[in-house]
Amino acid sequence: MSVRLGLHLALAIVWCFLWGSFTAWNLLGGLLVGLVVISVFTRATDRKGYAKRLLNLVRFGLWFFVVLVRSNLQIAREILTPGWSQSPQILRYDVEGLTEVETTVLASSITLTPGTLALDVSDDGRFLYLHCMYAEDQRAQLRELDALRSRLENWVFDR
Repeated sequence: MSVRLGLHLALAIVWCFLWGSFTAWNLLGGLLVGLVVISVFTRATDRKGYAKRLLNLVRFGLWFFVVLVRSNLQIAREILTPGWSQSPQILRYDVEGLTEVETTVLASSITLTPGTLALDVSDDGRFLYLHCMYAEDQRAQLRELDALRSRLENWVFDR
């Protein structure tokens, strides 16, 4: 996917150079032409289809942006209000069935979200250890992690 995405962006930039101006409309046109070209040339080898994968990647990005905003607001509220409303815990999250790359992407996504931090992966690669600032209800926190994993598996990873 990443090679195709890079090629897609390169085709859009080449399209702009061919038109002689780098405007938003030319870039959009280049992105559409690149989408068609890559979809046609990879149709035989790509079982999901490049356009669907790209749409899923955008969907994940938008969903993750909402998660980031929500968690940033929670951290800001914590800073601005007196008292202590945190309930930090170290959680063990099962990542069995994920490749090393998928586990790394999941851990990075978790760490990017304020209030959570991926600490370590077990030696056998089966568990991910996480620090969560707001894990009063462990099951609810694990459900949120399951939602992130599910979206990554369905929208980003090739599954």
